[in-house]
Amino acid sequence: MSGNPPTMAGTRSATGDRTIFKSFFYSFTGFMFLFSAYLFLSNLDQLVVTEAAIKTREITSWGEDREVMNMFAGGFWRDAYFWKSLNLTLMVPVITTLIASLVGIPTAYALSRYRIPGKAAIEVLFSSVMVIPASSVGLCLIVMFNYGPFWNLQQQLGFRFAHSIFPGMILASFVLSFALGLSAWKAAFDGVNPRFEHVARSLGSSRWRAFRTVTLPISKSGLVAGVILAWTRAMAEFGAVLFFCGTFRELPPARFSDLEKVLHIDQADFLSVAIWAQIEYGNVEYGFALAFILVIIGGLSVYAMHRIGAKGYIW
Repeated sequence: MSGNPPTMAGTRSATGDRTIFKSFFYSFTGFMFLFSAYLFLSNLDQLVVTEAAIKTREITSWGEDREVMNMFAGGFWRDAYFWKSLNLTLMVPVITTLIASLVGIPTAYALSRYRIPGKAAIEVLFSSVMVIPASSVGLCLIVMFNYGPFWNLQQQLGFRFAHSIFPGMILASFVLSFALGLSAWKAAFDGVNPRFEHVARSLGSSRWRAFRTVTLPISKSGLVAGVILAWTRAMAEFGAVLFFCGTFRELPPARFSDLEKVLHIDQADFLSVAIWAQIEYGNVEYGFALAFILVIIGGLSVYAMHRIGAKGYIW
């Protein structure tokens, strides 16, 4: 019998190393979370500051040593552009995540369970999409849909993907959302032993029933994690949407369809794009306000989906 059994001292040393690592990790994570929370919460009261309050000096919350962000809320809560952009930022990721889940979960299962020609190339392709800059994805989409067969198809159908809200923004956010979700969904299916399905099939279950009653419940947490990743990636998308769609605030009302006007997403931008646009216009305070709202939406969305997944309501 080769090898020596682990000694008590060796086991104690390994346990001590893990404890030190966990302590460092949790301390660093806690510090970053608390510092980020302080950064935003320390400016939370400025959301209620209006331009009128600044001019009339009816501000009692600050001392003379603290600077008030001019137009932080005065041009924020009352601006229709913000509310339309908020509608757009909530609506498009929902549609994108739904499409990505409907397409990605079956695709992930097929990649995990079947021998597909070019499987390795497909996995490398989607892994590459996750690491390349999002602006490169947007540029590739511009070239793809402005030249060649896709351009001819759009000419025949009478609409353009590029520089459009529907379906341009959905397509731009879908590419990265799908790639990130696919990696999590495939990992979830890879973690389920195929023998469980074979046993269910041998007992008389159909392929679909074995998947629904065996594979799906076991991989539920991983699938929910993939939905969370797809949602957050779609909601925070910036580079691909900016390159492929541009901004819409300065476009005339006639440029938008009746559906976009009914949904109140005309002359609006993704909040991530709106942050960039406002800073480019010189409205730094406005951009900070939009960033504040985007952080809150992201945190609440992830928390809500974690709670849904933990309670098992997804399936």
